[in-house]
Amino acid sequence: MLEAVLISSLEKVGLGQDPSPLKETLPLNAFLEENMSFQIAFRDVSAGDGTRIAVDHKVQQAGKPEGGWQEMLPEKVPTVRIRQVLPVMCRRSCNPEAVDENYLFRDARMAPDLLRDVDEEVALTDQWQSLWVDFCPEKEQEPGLYRVMIRLTENEHTFRECAVEVRVIGRTLPALPILHTEWFHCDGIVDYYGVEAFSEEFWRIFRNFVRVYVKRGGNMIYVPVLTPPLDTEVGLERTTIQLVKVEREEEEEKEYKYIFDFSNLDRYLEICRSEGIRQFEICHLFTQWGATAAPKVMAWVDGVYRKIFGWDTSSDDPEYLGFLRALIPSLKAFLTGKGLMEQTYFHISDEPNLTSVQYQTAQGAVRNLLKNCTLIEAVSDYEYYEKGLVDIPVCATDHIEPFLEKRPPVLWSYYCCSQSVEVPNRFISMPSWRNRIYGILLYWLKIDGFLHWGFNFYNSILSRKKINPYESVDADDGFPAGDPFLVYPGEGGIPEESIRIMVQDEAIRDYRALYALEERLGREKVMELIREEAGMELSFRQYPKGEDFILGLRRKVDELLAEAL
Repeated sequence: MLEAVLISSLEKVGLGQDPSPLKETLPLNAFLEENMSFQIAFRDVSAGDGTRIAVDHKVQQAGKPEGGWQEMLPEKVPTVRIRQVLPVMCRRSCNPEAVDENYLFRDARMAPDLLRDVDEEVALTDQWQSLWVDFCPEKEQEPGLYRVMIRLTENEHTFRECAVEVRVIGRTLPALPILHTEWFHCDGIVDYYGVEAFSEEFWRIFRNFVRVYVKRGGNMIYVPVLTPPLDTEVGLERTTIQLVKVEREEEEEKEYKYIFDFSNLDRYLEICRSEGIRQFEICHLFTQWGATAAPKVMAWVDGVYRKIFGWDTSSDDPEYLGFLRALIPSLKAFLTGKGLMEQTYFHISDEPNLTSVQYQTAQGAVRNLLKNCTLIEAVSDYEYYEKGLVDIPVCATDHIEPFLEKRPPVLWSYYCCSQSVEVPNRFISMPSWRNRIYGILLYWLKIDGFLHWGFNFYNSILSRKKINPYESVDADDGFPAGDPFLVYPGEGGIPEESIRIMVQDEAIRDYRALYALEERLGREKVMELIREEAGMELSFRQYPKGEDFILGLRRKVDELLAEAL
């Protein structure tokens, strides 16, 4: 007998426990152009091998006044997308020091994460699995009550039908008022799909990935002017993904002459802007963790395309600094001509530490070149900011307290593989509410932007080798599963999404809803509402555990916004 249960988007099915029926009061709410998600968990303990079911849906609209459910014209039906939640192998599920209780599992196992469109039938088993359903009303959708019916059938015989009511609220949420960047790794596209960098096929796939990036809340993007010197073992190289073409000519007055071609950079920016990106961060000018060396730089020299700088080039090398003295002014002039300088941020070296004398040296060497530019850096010690080494600090959520106490004018936060105890994160082994709470905390703490290092990192740890992300979600046992990427490289160059990117998108929309309410009531009233629902003061380490607080707060915010219409 087929069992089917309507469940929250914040539940992960298939980990050995029965799913909990949806606690949230129906109808669910959705603003215009807002993606609202829920799941249907199902199993059939009597299913034999090879038993398969088809999945389809129908949407009806409530009649006015109180005229029952009415059929809709096809062009009037809100967008409904149904995907199967598929398990992936998590070898490294968490860090050894992950000692808090808010994990779903810590061992190596298959766990739900990948979302794949249901184009054909779904295999039944006696184990719980789930369907992910997205409901997204169009901008011109008529407000009111809708009913979504999901049918599970075999040979045209209906096994189960699940009905969900959704109230469409007749307004859109404001755009995210803070910046959000997930480092975009172009070499992931080149390596996985086997395409040439900056070929027409590359640009096609790149646009597909950027489209998803923007759709799920990204509004700022990493720009590989040079091949990014990130997550690369000393002496090794990542696939060249250098947007700026460089030609080096003979020495003139003891310095080489460089000619730059920005045509690939121009196209990169054009695609990003056409898809909705408005802010840009230029890749790091020196290597990670202390700025000890130059990044890999490729150039045409006497008709030969070869590497002119890399790990064997010290960060204070006169030739490399001479290269930057040529590149940075030319790059700034190009960006100024595009009207993008005020929307562009620069990096020196990712995650320096206080012993990184070379970081301070490197920063000083290019500071004049970057005059009137904004430097943004992931740092975990307030002293870096106090010394004026960075304009915008991006601080790890488990080291941010000193920054919050002294409060720079602009403060960002980030988390990655190391933020594994108490604070929010999006590892596959964590419950989804630990991912979604981040949006509320960003609003509560008035954080100005958030960053994560992995939108599509498809290498092993330190880029020692390329990996198949469908076979390794943990950088070849290097990071907690789910940390390196949010999307899988689907067939045809179309990315497949994960549970984690969808829940993070919900977190972003929570922030947007709180911001919309702030525009109506003022920030203090919104803070009071959060405090009342939480029953406590919030921080990145202290917040209500579980989904009830998140869903309850969001419902109240929705109701207050709906009342204002």
